[in-house]
Amino acid sequence: MSWRKICKLVFVMVLFGVAFAVAAETADSSAVKKDSVAVADSTGLKTSREGVFSIAALLLPHNSLRNSETLHNWPFFAFAAPAYTYHFKVQQDFGKLLSFKGLAAGDVNFAGVGLKLDAAIELMHLLELGAEANTGTALNYGKTVTFMGVYDTEKRNYRQDVMFMEYAYGVRYHSALTIPLLAFLPKSDWTKIILKGTAEFKYSAYTGAEDKEVWKAGNENTVNGFKYKYGGTLIYMMPFERVPMAMLSVNASGFKHEYDFDKAYKDYNPGFITVSITPMASIKVSEKWNGMLMASVSRNRKFENRRYPTTEELLQKQVGSEWDLRTVMFVMSRKF
Repeated sequence: MSWRKICKLVFVMVLFGVAFAVAAETADSSAVKKDSVAVADSTGLKTSREGVFSIAALLLPHNSLRNSETLHNWPFFAFAAPAYTYHFKVQQDFGKLLSFKGLAAGDVNFAGVGLKLDAAIELMHLLELGAEANTGTALNYGKTVTFMGVYDTEKRNYRQDVMFMEYAYGVRYHSALTIPLLAFLPKSDWTKIILKGTAEFKYSAYTGAEDKEVWKAGNENTVNGFKYKYGGTLIYMMPFERVPMAMLSVNASGFKHEYDFDKAYKDYNPGFITVSITPMASIKVSEKWNGMLMASVSRNRKFENRRYPTTEELLQKQVGSEWDLRTVMFVMSRKF
């Protein structure tokens, strides 16, 4: 095993160890309540821990299925999957101008498991700057779908990896600016509007992939290298008991460098910028259950061949772009 791979594995093991240590410490702490309400001590340090169980119901329309080997003739396909997330938060306020925020989180969902550690500073509760270290794995479901593995250009398919034998890991730098438009609008139940701009820059890598190789450890294809995403969300707090909030999110994302990819992917255009528009509505189901309804419309690559095996998308030739509805999702969640 090369020194490079040894360093990667050490990084992953340390991150797993720190995350589990933080989780174990918080579980034994009597100063923290079992719900999501933050508790402050005499120094003003606020801590909270929270577990969220959720069920995501996804509806995939035909344009998301047309290249599926088994579902290409279906008008739509729907399925539901459970997930669980646990996170521990700390926040230290230094007056009203500066705050320090920390987060340790772990999640399990249908695509795999993940852990992350995040630290951020917040200025006047409006500008946030932070960095996150993360690692994760994924599951394989045989021939039907691949959530973990490295792409083989000769076989035009994924070399599926075994869960917990390879790991994705990375660092993400993120920023957010909150603009409370409600402060400039006439005060009423219909003018509670907030605009939030975000930007992130992250490096991702995979222990089972060499540089320039495309890999999956979750829901999307990526490569050892840098990605960016920037955009904004309009948040509209509504005066309805069952639908308390509506949001509209617009984002643009892509890979920083095309040369991070092998030359076999040149026709795929690795430098393509994906733009997504996501309307969302928060729904209060009951005292314990909440929901989020959302739809994703995005600008994606348009290929020379309209019908091709799903596993061959990375080797297709892009000839333009097209907008379409990619998915509709409803998530029900309960906090513990």
